[in-house]
Amino acid sequence: MEATLEPRLVIPGNDGEPFISGDFLVAAYQRGYRWGRHEVRQLLDDIKANADDARKQGKTPSDYYLQPVVVLSRGEGLWELVDGQQRLTTLYLIAKYIGTRDPDAKVEYTLSYETRNQEGNDSRHFLEHLETLDDEVRKSNIDFHHIAVAYDEITEWFREQTNPKKAANDIYNALSEWVYVIWYEAPSDTNPNDLFTRLNRDRIPLTDSELIKALVLSNSGAAVGQPGRQEEIAAQWDAFERDLRDDQFWAFLTGSTTRRPTHIDFLFESMTPPAGLRVRPRYWTFEKVRDDIEKRGAAAFWRDVVARHGLLTGWFHDRELYHRIGYLVAIGDSVPDLIEASRSQTHSAFRAALVDRTRQRLKLSRDEVSLLQYGKNDAKCTDVLLLMNVETVLASSDRGARFSFHAYARDGWSLEHIHAQNAEGLKKENQRRDWLEAHVKKIRSTEWSAELAPAAEQVAGLIDAHLALAPGRTDDIGFQEILDKAFALFGSPGGSSTQENLHGLSNLALLQRDFNSKLNNAVFALKRERVVELDEAGAYILPCTRNVFLKYYTAAADQQLSIWGPQDQEQYYEKLLAAIGTFLAVEVDAEGQDVA
Repeated sequence: MEATLEPRLVIPGNDGEPFISGDFLVAAYQRGYRWGRHEVRQLLDDIKANADDARKQGKTPSDYYLQPVVVLSRGEGLWELVDGQQRLTTLYLIAKYIGTRDPDAKVEYTLSYETRNQEGNDSRHFLEHLETLDDEVRKSNIDFHHIAVAYDEITEWFREQTNPKKAANDIYNALSEWVYVIWYEAPSDTNPNDLFTRLNRDRIPLTDSELIKALVLSNSGAAVGQPGRQEEIAAQWDAFERDLRDDQFWAFLTGSTTRRPTHIDFLFESMTPPAGLRVRPRYWTFEKVRDDIEKRGAAAFWRDVVARHGLLTGWFHDRELYHRIGYLVAIGDSVPDLIEASRSQTHSAFRAALVDRTRQRLKLSRDEVSLLQYGKNDAKCTDVLLLMNVETVLASSDRGARFSFHAYARDGWSLEHIHAQNAEGLKKENQRRDWLEAHVKKIRSTEWSAELAPAAEQVAGLIDAHLALAPGRTDDIGFQEILDKAFALFGSPGGSSTQENLHGLSNLALLQRDFNSKLNNAVFALKRERVVELDEAGAYILPCTRNVFLKYYTAAADQQLSIWGPQDQEQYYEKLLAAIGTFLAVEVDAEGQDVA
């Protein structure tokens, strides 16, 4: 048996509307009633506020949904209350209080606490006769004490209202007309202890999708003349959940590697209006889906779910759409917005629109790209370099090659200077010694030209002398002199080190943050060596970063493996512009003509 779900009023009221009824058992594995004064007042205040807001607008109050009550059937009219005992007990107490003022306000359910039904301490009897019992009975049991305190707080809340009699009548109308619990009957083979642990001790509530599943299945079975429809939907549901749990598909859709209890929620969220808040309120999606099913029926809703899943998987398996949409999501676009944009367009028009959409998000011309700088435009630099990587993979002759948005979302990337010009952050002597030891080793292992060999030997000698100093005897001036000479040695002969070519895109690449922190202060030759080691060890290196340090962008005639010089920067930058050129804004001259 699948779970079933429906909204139920708290007490009988509207004709034909289901309401809470039966005998509820709170099993021994649960703790007793523990709501305090704040929680009790909050519930009453929320119900009153909903009515007051409607009254101000001259409307009847909208349906108000409390969190789910999760039950397991234990026979005719007997329910094991797995989750919701605090709410259900408080609602019972509120109805009990109103019943002392209005005999029509009858609650149609009972509650019993399994561990408290000792002789003379029957919890069901206590709840039914609470208002007549003396203090000794109220204090005879810790649960009784908390229940009595809650009832006193309810009494006090009504006394505080401007017109207590009217307030009691208003709350009665609310509980019998528009305040619902979400009634969730778990499948009969559910282990109640396991379900309780997930919902309470592990603090993992029912998800929107679990409630939606129960709603769809309960409206799609034999009752509507399709006895096999439930099995078909359940099988599709499992397949959709399985698809969305694929790491690559999930990162493509969300730009994230964050896991959820159920991933199919994403489909329903993409089909419902936003809440206008940073985080959707709990069960917002369920309530919107329920409204939709009430208007159109479960069959129409589920057809849309199947179509939505088909659309997204189609995008994922289309190589061009995968890369174009995946990039947009990675830089902050959303799949629901993209779906909306695709609705009124042909497939070819949508593909073209994705290029325009990327262009509008970048908002960069070629001249503006050339002015981007590390430390000033980090976000734009990152977006441009990511686009270069994505488009490089898309343009690959290997038709099976796909950029990994999962790896990009998982690893955390930052801008890395391809060739450093300073050693920021080396404040401590041991850090400086580590830097010197690594660089003197690289100097000695490099085959220098006859022109550079003397300079290399001079720098190595200075480093040896500095390292030979006793701890604490090294000085900033001596280290800085060595630093400048080492960077100059590994720089291009005659090359300048202006801010433009140091911090511009021609000297920047994307690298995982943890790798970056280890390579940040090294010269190009040492960075290249370590990147190659990482690549050989199987670490994920972005394709363009890998190409940079393997010198794939530099013509063979210009290659000097230990140096990242002007010729390297120029050819790398040309490749970058070639990769992203389609997505750059067209520049116009004073007469409105395109500038080539």
